[in-house]
Amino acid sequence: MHPYPAIPAWLGIAVGWTVAAFALWKGGRAERLVAAGFLVAWLASPILRRGGWEGPAWTGLAVDGLFLALLLWVALRSRRYWPLFAAGFELLSVATHLARLIDPGVRAWAYATADAIWTYLLLAALSFGVYRRWREPAQPIAAAETATVEPGATRL
Repeated sequence: MHPYPAIPAWLGIAVGWTVAAFALWKGGRAERLVAAGFLVAWLASPILRRGGWEGPAWTGLAVDGLFLALLLWVALRSRRYWPLFAAGFELLSVATHLARLIDPGVRAWAYATADAIWTYLLLAALSFGVYRRWREPAQPIAAAETATVEPGATRL
């Protein structure tokens, strides 16, 4: 028995699926892409994992590395800040895998706990992005996009 109570596995599943569903329903293109990537990574990790949390998870590192690449791609193309935070949390997840590979003395409990923390923080960043996208008012047409002179006229 651990000295601290563990978060039930069903709670993590419920939070992940709820955030992803909300992102797919109310998010913009970036939020939907990240939610789809999260679901693919979430489904691929246990399918590809060999063994439990005891040894280094090479497949987990590969899946998280690919998801990090997606998040970086979204962050570099977005004008919003939440993808930077999401990519940062996923980078910490990849660093946790690398730490476990470098130092096998990292215990399974610490490894799994760190992975859960970075996942919850990534989901919080995604939730923030979806909420902001959902609550933003319709953007008026920018002044630069509206024609101020007759079509075909030369503008100075």
